[in-house]
Amino acid sequence: MPRASWSGFLRLSLVSCPVYLSPATTRTKSLRLHQVWRPAAGDEPGPEEPDRERHEQLASGSRPQLVDPRAIERADQATRIALRPHDPRTGEEIEKSEVVKGYEYGRGQFVTFTAEELKALDVESSKIVDLESFVPRGDIDPVYLDSPYYLYPDGPIAVEALRVIGAAMTEAGVTGIGRLTLAGASGW
Repeated sequence: MPRASWSGFLRLSLVSCPVYLSPATTRTKSLRLHQVWRPAAGDEPGPEEPDRERHEQLASGSRPQLVDPRAIERADQATRIALRPHDPRTGEEIEKSEVVKGYEYGRGQFVTFTAEELKALDVESSKIVDLESFVPRGDIDPVYLDSPYYLYPDGPIAVEALRVIGAAMTEAGVTGIGRLTLAGASGW
């Protein structure tokens, strides 16, 4: 059974049934790189050497290495750097408590938000998917389908209700349009 990312109810007029959603696609965890400082050393290759080695590997028909073995040897010689907020005009360091989120609506013009204001914008996840309308299947532009989910019945009674709704939609050749809030905006 797929892992549920949301559970609630599907409602069509006066009929509702318990359902759950699971993502139809998987996303790989993104690779996160840090900015590091590596002191210059006299024995390190020049900027053209790695490209020359890669060209030789390609010319010989061998598969180029994705990780340079010398990079592994140098791994302990790097130090992660810290970025500190500063005033770009004066270079003076700014306290982190003075930094707020802002939206640039015009060149150099910002509307700013405090943490409290952003928290007030959060909305609760809804527990009901209301089927509001039905449209022919081909009428929905794929641009609106960026995060597909599977909808599953949650329990034996829901199986029959979802089967009836699905059969009616298939027979009519329509897709249901519903509204659901999955999560708040806490990622501001």
